[in-house]
Amino acid sequence: MVNYISSISVDISSNDVNTNPEVNSKINRELQHLFKDMDVKSTITNITGDDIVITSQVPEGLVNEVNKSIFKLLHKYAESYDDLNGVSENPEDADEGVSYAIAKTESQYGDSIIVSFDTYCGESFVDEVALFVEEIGKKYGYDCSSSVSSVPKEIHGIGYSGIATDDPVVIITLKDVKDLKKIAGMIYGGLLAFDNVYYVKKGSAIEIMPPGVIYTMSAFLNGNSIDLYEGIKKRI
Repeated sequence: MVNYISSISVDISSNDVNTNPEVNSKINRELQHLFKDMDVKSTITNITGDDIVITSQVPEGLVNEVNKSIFKLLHKYAESYDDLNGVSENPEDADEGVSYAIAKTESQYGDSIIVSFDTYCGESFVDEVALFVEEIGKKYGYDCSSSVSSVPKEIHGIGYSGIATDDPVVIITLKDVKDLKKIAGMIYGGLLAFDNVYYVKKGSAIEIMPPGVIYTMSAFLNGNSIDLYEGIKKRI
């Protein structure tokens, strides 16, 4: 049976700078119970500025159902609905909305790297940065997917997000967990070449001088999320 890693990145915050830790905690707590009777593992892997990323390991036949459940949960706790309301059943009506990526995984543990971006006046170049990360994933990972698209992006079981959607997310599934250090290191090193792009800890507010982009990088391993910030900084 084919398994997938899916990531839903969304701004449900009441401001443009950070998220609400209490809301994040409630969502994460419900995720642990929501899929307990299904072969699904789901958690908040990244918190980047005002965006959270919910990442799930999902069997092929459950992708639509899991996405619908997550969207229902997001609507329950949202402090703002702009991203959620940007999603439409018809691609022609889709507006700036939820960022979505999905990639196949060969590992029974769903070993993967999730990279999430948030921007303040950096919309003109954030897609280029995300696509750079995606190219690394395509070359060195098992499978790779990003939310960046020149056409409305399908969110399985939900609808479509429009091409104006920013704050992208990238999934890189791993051939072997030993590849994690190499790929994470290449992402970090490669993104140093971009001006106004900053690597931050999970949960950081977007405290930069605009225009700019921040990103977080997490490992998703057997349903657990590990922020890679401290591990990478210790190797510098």
